[in-house]
Amino acid sequence: MTDNIIALSWTEAPNVHSDAITTLQASLGQESGRDVVERAVFEISDRLCRLELALHAEDSATVGKIAASIVCMSAQIGLLVFADVALGLSKTVKAGNMVAAAALAGRLLRLGESSLFCAVELADRSG
Repeated sequence: MTDNIIALSWTEAPNVHSDAITTLQASLGQESGRDVVERAVFEISDRLCRLELALHAEDSATVGKIAASIVCMSAQIGLLVFADVALGLSKTVKAGNMVAAAALAGRLLRLGESSLFCAVELADRSG
């Protein structure tokens, strides 16, 4: 019976599309590009905090709005997988599937920390 059990990892490697950060730094300059990435990371982390509070309050409308707002910002700094998960969360909340939304929100929160740190590190190394 235990032969059919598949162990799932609780961690997911961050995936940063480095071309987005390189393009930002090329068009704005190294220092300004790094500042833009750092401000975006701060905004995203603030929204993740608000998303977690909305989840605990069972406020699905706010969860959907916050997830949607994370999509564009994270895609602009190269966090494409993170943006896809946020988009999936937004769509799932709109569809009313709160069980799947809870799972996606958990994935988004787990992936968020490592992705945001990776984006800042890449911006620092590029500059």
